[in-house]
Amino acid sequence: MKMNEQFGDLIVEIYKKTKTLTEQKLKHLGIGMGQLHILMLYYGNPGGVYSQTEMVQLLEIDKGNISRNIHKLMDKNYLAPAEMDHKKYQLTEEGLVIKSQIMTTFIQMQLGMTLGVNRQDLETTMAVLKAISENFKVME
Repeated sequence: MKMNEQFGDLIVEIYKKTKTLTEQKLKHLGIGMGQLHILMLYYGNPGGVYSQTEMVQLLEIDKGNISRNIHKLMDKNYLAPAEMDHKKYQLTEEGLVIKSQIMTTFIQMQLGMTLGVNRQDLETTMAVLKAISENFKVME
């Protein structure tokens, strides 16, 4: 068995399971992963107003996906054109109201995923994953 293959396979498996579980848990809100990325951008910057181009740059997601997901969020009344600049978008009151449900879901998922794993192992894992992430930035 090769360490690199196992490591990569494990990361892919964790990603797929996390994505599937996240979508299942947020299905009642009508939110998929694409919309979730956009909402998390707004939740991380309360009062933020972004254009499609800014979202593409900040989230590193192609413009077509951003456009489709903006429209989906607008259809659900979670996002709306900004009052001062209609080429930008802002979170609606409904979009803000669902934040607590989304964050509670994430907290519950994290507790479930890390059940039985000691704090030191989690800290080491986070440090290793951050280093790997930084290595990818250098390789781009």
